[in-house]
Amino acid sequence: MDTVRYLLAVVVWATIPPAFLYWYLIHPFAGYWRTVGPARTYLVVVPLAVLTMGMLIRWRGPVAATDLGENWALFYSGLILWSASIFLDRRIRKHLDFSTLAGVPELRPMPPGGRLLNEGIYGRMRHPRYVAVFVATLGWSLMANYGAAYAVTVALVPLILFLVWMEEKELVGRFGDVYRDYQKRVPALIPRLGRQA
Repeated sequence: MDTVRYLLAVVVWATIPPAFLYWYLIHPFAGYWRTVGPARTYLVVVPLAVLTMGMLIRWRGPVAATDLGENWALFYSGLILWSASIFLDRRIRKHLDFSTLAGVPELRPMPPGGRLLNEGIYGRMRHPRYVAVFVATLGWSLMANYGAAYAVTVALVPLILFLVWMEEKELVGRFGDVYRDYQKRVPALIPRLGRQA
C-alpha cells in the first residue's frame, strides 16, 4: 500500500504543474498562437510541459520527505472524490471532443457563427473541467497522504482562479455579449443545482 500511495503522490507532483503550465502558456498568448497555428504552438508548448514533467519526476525528493503515513479514512474519502471527478469528467466529455480538450479552438481564429457551449454540465457551471481536475487532485492527495501532494492541491486554488480569469477574458473576446450573458446566468465553478439555465 505504501508504494501505491507514493506513486499517487508522485503523479500529483509531476503531472498537475505541467498541465497547468500548458494552459498558462496557451491562454495569455492565444492571440499570438492563432497567428502561428496549432501545430507550431504544440511544437513549443508540449515539449515545455513534458520537460517540466520529466524534471519533477527526477526531482521528487520533496515527495518522499513528506509522507504522513497510511490513513484508511483519508484513502477512502479520496477514492470517493476521485470517483466523483470521473463522473464529472464523463459529463464534460459528452460535449467536448479531443481537439477542444487539447485547446485547438483557442489556437484558431473563431469561424463566423461559432457557437458557445452552454448546455448539459455547461448549463450548471462554466468551467467544469477545472472543478473535475481539482476534485481529482484532492482525491489523489487524500489517498496518498503526502504533504507534497497537499501542497500541489492548495496551489491549485489560485492557479485555477487566475486561469479562469484569463480564459474568461479570451472567451469574452471571442463571443462578446453572448458570453457576458452566459456569465450572468451560469456560475463559474460552483455547480448550479436543480433546473438548468
